[in-house]
Amino acid sequence: MKSRRQVFLLLLWCLLAGAVPVYANNPPQPDGMLTLVLIFPVVILGFRLAGAKLSEKERKWRVLRGLLLALCTLLTLGGTGIALIPLLVLLGYGVVRGIQVMARGQGTIHKVLGAVVILFTLFAVANYVMSLNYPPEGPSVEHAAYVNLRVINDAEQRFRSDAVIDVNKNGLGEYGSLEDLHKAGLLDEAFWARLQRPIYRYVVVLSGDPARDEKQYFIYATPVHYGRPPHGLSLLRALQTYVPYARRTFACDQTGVVRAADLGGSRAVTGEEAAKWPEF
Repeated sequence: MKSRRQVFLLLLWCLLAGAVPVYANNPPQPDGMLTLVLIFPVVILGFRLAGAKLSEKERKWRVLRGLLLALCTLLTLGGTGIALIPLLVLLGYGVVRGIQVMARGQGTIHKVLGAVVILFTLFAVANYVMSLNYPPEGPSVEHAAYVNLRVINDAEQRFRSDAVIDVNKNGLGEYGSLEDLHKAGLLDEAFWARLQRPIYRYVVVLSGDPARDEKQYFIYATPVHYGRPPHGLSLLRALQTYVPYARRTFACDQTGVVRAADLGGSRAVTGEEAAKWPEF
């Protein structure tokens, strides 16, 4: 028969190993540092509940080991490449302790306790890595699309004012396609490379009769992947390819006014439709 203290510790251990990581992994961003710090109480409580004990040699170096682990935890706060080695140390600590719980523990559930310690450590490390590389929220991706649309719009105005293409040879230039703008040097190579990334799809639609000096254009940018980043276990998402999601489609014409709307998906639009959208 377990004592009340043992039952309390078991419930607390289950809370740390289950409910808290789930909360830490919720939107808007997984709290990787929180789960990383929780490795220590999970290991300590797992040891106690399993009845496992440290060896004499391990007890002798307990203080030094504690200082080393504390230093490793502090170094991971940097969130940069310097955190890789201390992160591996924390990973090794949790996995080794989990194996020791399984090997030295007593009772009927010590193997389960050790397995949970190992799984929690893997989750915590993966969650921390994912929190450093968490996909930017829709507004951040959308703002980049807005800026790109403004750059293309400015390039269109310069393309016409410079009369790069003049059908009537009267000094009144035409508007151009994205390829025309790029070839004219109005969209540099770095910007052109950004447009090729699978984030937003940019389309320029030219209209009017150039022979009669009727010149119009319409630009729109629609998200390649509509929606929001999926939220799930970071241990699983760490193995997935990063996909930048967004929700709003942007449009602009020769007036220079940028408009935006959530179309509920990613599709082609027309100038007449976009004219009814609110200004961004």
